[in-house]
Amino acid sequence: QWNFSAWAEMFIIPGEEDFFNPTFYARHKSLHLEARYNYEDKNTASLWAGHRFKFGKGVKFVFVPMGSVIFGNTNGLAPGIELEIAYKKFDFYSESEYVFDFSSRENNFFYNYSELAIRPIDPLRTGIVTQRTRLFESPRELERGIFAEYYFGRFRAGVFYFNPFVSDNFWIASISVDF
Repeated sequence: QWNFSAWAEMFIIPGEEDFFNPTFYARHKSLHLEARYNYEDKNTASLWAGHRFKFGKGVKFVFVPMGSVIFGNTNGLAPGIELEIAYKKFDFYSESEYVFDFSSRENNFFYNYSELAIRPIDPLRTGIVTQRTRLFESPRELERGIFAEYYFGRFRAGVFYFNPFVSDNFWIASISVDF
């Protein structure tokens, strides 16, 4: 049986043009497929494939090593990994990749996104978030923030606030559906 998920994120950055970041997942048994746009760079797409490993009873682990081809404004290859660890109401999610840019070695880039969360009540997931990206210009090497997501059936809506209370803050609004 196949499982699918579609994500849409809107980056709201003061003083810059907002941009849209869609992501699509497909899973079949241990096969993990992913398509992204405006993720590694603006006007850039990436296609990912990997193998999903799940294990654990009390503490649950999901580990997905994968690889990607990247094309558009940036062209290259990227190895990556997604990791999930869950224990009762707490969870940790992280994804990392290293982009090997075909145009120049100086354009190679390490990306990381991580969340540490709690579910104080069943439909609400909230916590802290960090990311290291080159998707837009920022004086910070590591963006830090807070987030909250609300689950309703197969849908999820979220708000992410990075660099709170400083001049280079920004927002991400997201919605996803599983089918």
